[in-house]
Amino acid sequence: MNMDVLDKNMLALVGFDHTCQDDYFPKPVTLRDGRDATIWVHNQTGHGILDPEFWQPEDFYESQYREEFSAKSGTKIAPAEHLRIYNELNEKQFCCFSQHLSKETKCLEIGCSFGGILNKVARVVDVCHGVEANKEDAAFLCQQNRKAKIFNTTFEKAELQKDFYDIAVSIEVLEHTFSPRDFLVKCFSVLKHGGILHLEVPNHNDALLSTYKDEGYERFYYHKAHIHYFTKDSLLEICKKCGFEGRVSSFLMYPFFNHVWWSQNHTPHRCAASALSTPKPADDTPAGNVINEFYKKTEYEYERMINEYVLGDCLIFQGRKTYKQSSQNQCRGKQW
Repeated sequence: MNMDVLDKNMLALVGFDHTCQDDYFPKPVTLRDGRDATIWVHNQTGHGILDPEFWQPEDFYESQYREEFSAKSGTKIAPAEHLRIYNELNEKQFCCFSQHLSKETKCLEIGCSFGGILNKVARVVDVCHGVEANKEDAAFLCQQNRKAKIFNTTFEKAELQKDFYDIAVSIEVLEHTFSPRDFLVKCFSVLKHGGILHLEVPNHNDALLSTYKDEGYERFYYHKAHIHYFTKDSLLEICKKCGFEGRVSSFLMYPFFNHVWWSQNHTPHRCAASALSTPKPADDTPAGNVINEFYKKTEYEYERMINEYVLGDCLIFQGRKTYKQSSQNQCRGKQW
């Protein structure tokens, strides 16, 4: 491949041929595993695409992904432990779309993992389905959530009923897909007219990457399992191309004191539990409680500021299916 010009065929493969190949430039990066790589960055939107040389095979997510990427650096974690570590974060993520749920809602979660969010959905709705490629996570979820129906396969291969769901939820999945367009086309096909799509993806304008410009964080941020790096503009554009009208907002997953850690140490915490936590440095006394509350308020204010400038480590798209794709020529993905 000519590393100065993006391959037009590759652009079509990933579903971004609504953009021009001449509008991309190669950005040299170091992946989390230490390899030098290339991210193709779109000048207008800032969207990034990992060069195909570094893509992982589709079966990578059946087992190997969890062996390499977990809540503890360099350690494989059991699904039950992941469920415990991420419980508070999963509650926060669930609250971003829970207002759209009722007993009658038919809900699909794509990439439901160990069930941290789907378990919460199942407490509200009667029809609760999940798609999860990882065999261990899917088996664990089937055992501890008898109400949910789990498809242990990729979303692309899952045999799902068309025009069936009221809401489809996908948390930290779209960035892993070869073609976000094909993924969104299938979301469109399984949702009822007016159905809600709720997506969460990493933000390519993450504050630590774009504003702090921490070199250690940049080496951590890019990795082989993420093909796409979305910005507010690129996420909104691809969703609109595939028939969804909505808005993109900022979401801060890892809070203020994690950013302080990075600015001082330039390396990640060894465990996500530490990175996600708010310190309580003082004892349980009147003065100590005031100090601890100050730490908590600082995190809230920082999160508000970061999200105001759309610099959170994640982006959320929430919108509705708006038209029948067969009558439009805006999205040329597979017709599911």
